[in-house]
Amino acid sequence: MGIAWAIFKKELRVTFVSPLAWVFLVAFLFLAGLFFYMGISSNGEASTRVMMANLSIALMFLLPMLTMRHFAEEARSGTLELMMTAPVPLWSLIVGKWASTVALCLVLLLMTGLFPAILAYYGEPDWGVVATGYLGLVLCCMMFVAAGVFSSSLTEEPVAGGLLGVLFLMPFWVTGPAAEMVQSATARTVLRALALRTHMGAMSKGVVDTADVSWFLLGTAGFLFLTWRSLESRRWR
Repeated sequence: MGIAWAIFKKELRVTFVSPLAWVFLVAFLFLAGLFFYMGISSNGEASTRVMMANLSIALMFLLPMLTMRHFAEEARSGTLELMMTAPVPLWSLIVGKWASTVALCLVLLLMTGLFPAILAYYGEPDWGVVATGYLGLVLCCMMFVAAGVFSSSLTEEPVAGGLLGVLFLMPFWVTGPAAEMVQSATARTVLRALALRTHMGAMSKGVVDTADVSWFLLGTAGFLFLTWRSLESRRWR
């Protein structure tokens, strides 16, 4: 755990020095404010439901661009090979990099706490719905960052890694609308089970189901396992 903690601190420090992190911060807060305004103006309710649902889609595109340099840049500069030949467990390297970006996401989500505060000042929001919405966003960040870390491990070009991350996550978005278009009941059930909208939509409405939480956790674990396999295969090339 000591090695993972050291990598976590180093990556977090590098992230906040990078201009990319500040661009991401500004873009995220701008979108959060825009979605918050859209939600309030469209239904007039003291609710963050619209903001939460739309932010989950925005994070699908933004987070892979934030994680794209994690392994791709290391591989391009040659430092990844040095780290892999050093007595550093792969899981420590992967978890440290993944956790540093998740921590950044948590900071960003804390900054959006201004919007529920505004609702509390002018109205009476349902704090249970607000809490479950934030839980859904945290789970989205965990899974999307894991997908971005995996895509970054597949290439030596950071931009390509970011685009691959978006491509890996895109099916979880498009299966939602696709489920409403198919005629087969079985196919519709499968597509809905895979769709981000199904799981995040329930949480943004105040419903926490173990199946939804498990979906995000299994997705996170799956992408982290694929990252480990990707890096492990480099040792045999």
